[in-house]
Amino acid sequence: MQSRFGALLAVGLLVLLALSGFGLMLGGQLLTAVRANRQLTAMSTRHDLEDARLRALRSAIGDLTRDVEKGHVVADAEWRPLEQAMRAGLSAAPAVDPRMPDAIRSALAADAQAERRFADAALALMAGARNGATGVKAGMPTFITQLHDLEKSRQTSHEVLNRQLARCSIRIEELARRALAQVALAGLLILSFVTLVIVWVRKRIMRPLFDTVAAIRAMNAGRTPAPLDMAASRDEMGELARGLEALSRASAERERIQRQVEYLAHHDPLTGLVNRVVFSERLSALLAAGPPIALLAIDLDGFKGVNDSLGHATGDKMLIRTAALLMAAAGEGDVAARIGGDEFAIIHRLLPGETDASALVERIYAIAGADDTVPAIRLSVGVALSSRHGQDGDELHACADIALYRAKADGRNCARHYDMVMDEQRRRRRSLSHELRGAVQRGEMHLAFQPIADCATRRIIGQEALARWTHPVLGAISPDMFIPLAEEDGLITEIGWHLLSEALHVARSWRHDWRLAINLSPVQLRDPGMAERMLAMIASYGYDPHRLEVEVTEGVLINERKTATTNLRTLRSAGVRIVMDDFGTGYSSLSSLQQFPFDKIKIDRSFVAGMNTHGPALSIVRASIGLGRSLNIPIVAEGVETEQQLAALQALGCEQVQGFLIGRPTSCQAKAA
Repeated sequence: MQSRFGALLAVGLLVLLALSGFGLMLGGQLLTAVRANRQLTAMSTRHDLEDARLRALRSAIGDLTRDVEKGHVVADAEWRPLEQAMRAGLSAAPAVDPRMPDAIRSALAADAQAERRFADAALALMAGARNGATGVKAGMPTFITQLHDLEKSRQTSHEVLNRQLARCSIRIEELARRALAQVALAGLLILSFVTLVIVWVRKRIMRPLFDTVAAIRAMNAGRTPAPLDMAASRDEMGELARGLEALSRASAERERIQRQVEYLAHHDPLTGLVNRVVFSERLSALLAAGPPIALLAIDLDGFKGVNDSLGHATGDKMLIRTAALLMAAAGEGDVAARIGGDEFAIIHRLLPGETDASALVERIYAIAGADDTVPAIRLSVGVALSSRHGQDGDELHACADIALYRAKADGRNCARHYDMVMDEQRRRRRSLSHELRGAVQRGEMHLAFQPIADCATRRIIGQEALARWTHPVLGAISPDMFIPLAEEDGLITEIGWHLLSEALHVARSWRHDWRLAINLSPVQLRDPGMAERMLAMIASYGYDPHRLEVEVTEGVLINERKTATTNLRTLRSAGVRIVMDDFGTGYSSLSSLQQFPFDKIKIDRSFVAGMNTHGPALSIVRASIGLGRSLNIPIVAEGVETEQQLAALQALGCEQVQGFLIGRPTSCQAKAA
């Protein structure tokens, strides 16, 4: 736009300069013509004055000469002024401007010569007149002749001056008309140029500026501005329009992102349910308002297995289905939220006459049961009531979590309402968690060893080290109780290293064909340096790593998979055998066999216990043994307690067994060795 505006101004300036130059030239010509006219007028005036002087001299000379002819005596004093006037006229003849036309200069020169001749004749006549009438008669013819010549010459010059003066007047008039035309043209051009500039400025500057201001006002009002026409141009206004449109798009995108951020700050992006923050705020607000409510803590059963075996995309779809299920079951005014992972919750406003949330729980399981999509949705639900269990949000949520934990302990896919017995269990769990922190230093942690035997011969081929906790007051605490506590509180690593040291110390005295089996927690395998430290400890006891078996569950390959797999591969490369424990209880057992080359598989005791009474359990055992045989991986059956179970396993071709039939866990393995 600067270049176009500059070009427009340059053209305007050139036109003005041209008009100015032409005007100056025309003005100079007009001034010259006026000056010439003034000179001609002055010359004509002098010419007329000279004619009048000459006429007066001629008349005076004629009067005196007639007096002389009549015989009168004319005194010399009367002739002398005429002679002086005649001579003075000759000496005062004006010079002719050389710039005058040739005709004027020629005419004036002829006048001067005729006047000189007339003056000479007049002086001669006056000189003869002093001698009387004879002298007058002698000089009169010449005087008359020169007088006629003078009059004729001056008449000619007068006509030349008049003609030249007329031509000069015409020239001045012509130049004046041309000047007026030029002034009119200049005015028209200036008006056109100013109009063009105004139109250009209005079109190129003012209108775009007005459109820009309108767009800015629309943006300030939160509206999307209309497209700007000048955005297609390549000048500065186009750049401004494109910049404004880019700013508008950026503003709209920023507002969209802001809305999205606000939405994400209050909602779960996957399921669309409110998140933990909004859920806590709604819970506090409803508790403060006073109406009775029920809080449902909900977990998806087996979700990690689905995620690992079928993929995260299937897991996400399962979460979305669960959210839709809960929204369909929840009533008007209820709040459904995704707390995190596979954890959900519902705030249910109890209706008049409704004592608990049993109807809501029944709707949840009814909708889940009617859904035949694979994998099926299985839910564990814990219910707490504000009217019975607390008016504080955190306390009520804790009660619902305890009820949820009971539902999981009772077999999952069921609902439990919170009661005081659960509260006692919660306090006991907290107390145990506190007591567990000093159990290793107090010497309360120790090992029990359970033998592993060859299935065909019952020959002992190794021992599994099992953690035991003997509380000074409560006595023996079940591993199913304290191991999860140790993992939750981060104590499992300290306990694990202590028990490994004790196991290696005991195993050094065993027969050289016995193997030591130890259990590793997924928490331990998350430590990147775990394998190196374990191998260093094995070496410090002089124990052969080929005699060591490490038992892990499939969960180690779900969370922190890369670190866990690296640790297991490091141990395996040193000769340690890696055993999959509790095979068949999760969704991802077969997937885990593909991810890592296990050296042994242990069938969970639940399948062995139901093998002779439950057809599916027998099928799973048979399939597991067949899978091990096809993969050339030894199979260990846990929980063998009867001769009937052992005989069935022998018939199926199971390699190794473990259970009360072979031997109970004991801390006195020196004798067994």
